[in-house]
Amino acid sequence: MARIGYCLLLVVVVGSAAAPLHAQAPASPEPRSSLTPEKMMAKEKAVEEHAQKRTECKKQSKEAGLGFIARKKFVRDCMAAK
Repeated sequence: MARIGYCLLLVVVVGSAAAPLHAQAPASPEPRSSLTPEKMMAKEKAVEEHAQKRTECKKQSKEAGLGFIARKKFVRDCMAAK
């Protein structure tokens, strides 16, 4: 009976000592972007120009007084044309 108690105590001690090792995961580094700062700025500029173009097309469609579906088609065609 004493052997079972000692074995149980050993399992608890070893288990509690190993628990912090499993809890601490190595810190993964931040994912690095493959884009250079110049390319990132160009991409941001392109996204901004696209948003401005879409806003202009939406404004034109509202001024024309189009319905929902016609407005969506107008914006899609407007974006493709410019």
